[in-house]
Amino acid sequence: MLLYKKYCVSGLTLACVTLLILLFFQASAECRSPEDRAFLWLEYGAKKDETDGSVTQTIYITTTAAVINLAEMKDLSAYYCDGRQTGEKQYYRIPIEQRDGRYFLRVNAASQLLYHVFVTGSCQGEHFVAQTIFPLYADGIDRKRDQDLLENPKDLPAIELNLAGNPYRTLTTGQAIQLRYKSGQAVREMQIMDLRNKTSAIILPDAAGGFSFTPSHDKRLDNGGYNEYKEIIVYAEEVIGNEIYKTSMNLLLRRSLTAHNNLAQGVLLFFSVMAVSIAIVLFRRRSFRYNGR
Repeated sequence: MLLYKKYCVSGLTLACVTLLILLFFQASAECRSPEDRAFLWLEYGAKKDETDGSVTQTIYITTTAAVINLAEMKDLSAYYCDGRQTGEKQYYRIPIEQRDGRYFLRVNAASQLLYHVFVTGSCQGEHFVAQTIFPLYADGIDRKRDQDLLENPKDLPAIELNLAGNPYRTLTTGQAIQLRYKSGQAVREMQIMDLRNKTSAIILPDAAGGFSFTPSHDKRLDNGGYNEYKEIIVYAEEVIGNEIYKTSMNLLLRRSLTAHNNLAQGVLLFFSVMAVSIAIVLFRRRSFRYNGR
């Protein structure tokens, strides 16, 4: 009997310790604030219509922690490619400008371009890659511009966004988003951060090594116009030897085109209309038969 109680107490103690450990790790994952991570990300600024018919988009280089000083970062550079290109990509440098203590880029399009922008740099054994991808449309005609071709960009990790089946290149809430981490090795997880609402979530890879998630609907977007948007950050971290690689991608989300629709009311209205139509047809047929007699 004593031996039985001893094993019961030992088992209960082990279960309690295991539960506490699981709760600790779960709390650590849920309470991990986006601001606790030191990495770069790209933030959208103003979009300007130029007098020549082109459009210029301003993008700010932003950090989530005060420990990163962009002025002290080595090899800070920016470049882009056209996301519509197939086969081998051509990359072009983007000048990094500075005003009022902020670093930013200005990208321009005269017609239609799917900008895939990269900003890279390193500091104290950490390597940073910040990305974003967005369409930029103008009513002008493509023209030749002096562009600085980057022949051999650094072979750094990157996050790939699957836009197959998305002809408008527009991401919306409620839409499944598929990602892949491109590097020498796989990462165990990605973190999705909503900096506006100060929330984050962890997503794990599927059997094929890809990642997918569906952004929840946002009342602010649903009640706003089409030009309203929100930005979320996808983040991945990889350690190779003594080097740390921190990669982020800023995703620009529009409102869902169907989020404001009430499915239940729509179904009820449909069947109500059908019932009224059938009732009218039956009534008219009955009236016709009565008059015919």
